[in-house]
Amino acid sequence: MRDARTPKVTLLAGMVSVLLLTAGCSALATAMWVTGAYKNQAEFPIQKEKKVAVVARPMVTLTYRDAHVDKDLARRVRAILARELPKVQFIEQQKVERWLDENTWENYSDVGKAVGADYVIGVDLEEFGLYKGQTVYQGTASLLVQAYDCATGNRVYEKRLNNIQYPPNGVVPTAEVLEPDFRREFVTVLAEFAARPFHSWDPNEDVALDARSLNR
Repeated sequence: MRDARTPKVTLLAGMVSVLLLTAGCSALATAMWVTGAYKNQAEFPIQKEKKVAVVARPMVTLTYRDAHVDKDLARRVRAILARELPKVQFIEQQKVERWLDENTWENYSDVGKAVGADYVIGVDLEEFGLYKGQTVYQGTASLLVQAYDCATGNRVYEKRLNNIQYPPNGVVPTAEVLEPDFRREFVTVLAEFAARPFHSWDPNEDVALDARSLNR
């Protein structure tokens, strides 16, 4: 005779299996969080104790209101990397800016050599805009991120970041935020993208960009 308890036993076993599986996934996720395995790793890791300069330059004509975006971008890239890579020595940005203001240059490696860097991270700002229309913001930009070995003058890393948009899937009414504040916010996002090739980072950051634009 068929045991009437069989369906209940099967259901109970299934529930136990699900709980064990869930617990296993949770433990795995916790282990990944603790070890940092969930993060995307640096594409170009910088060795400890190396001296690094950060430079940005506009490759497009910026309006007078955006005239200092390149310097702001470089400062923020340096700040992010100094936080993420505490054992790397980053050249003070004031020293870099002072040299840039007083000299003409073409190659990033020339700047790095002049300020005593082993490597220079260069960011070409190839596109930059703040407006989607007359009454709404949506930042757009394209960057070329590079790294140069100052001893040889050779480019050792290159990555193009085309059509970065912020917010990625929406707009911000100009009535809600002042232009300088939105510009500052957008440049911070660009700096985060430009710094990523050189340190590990959480891929969930991209998913949260739209929500981030609403939480001022």
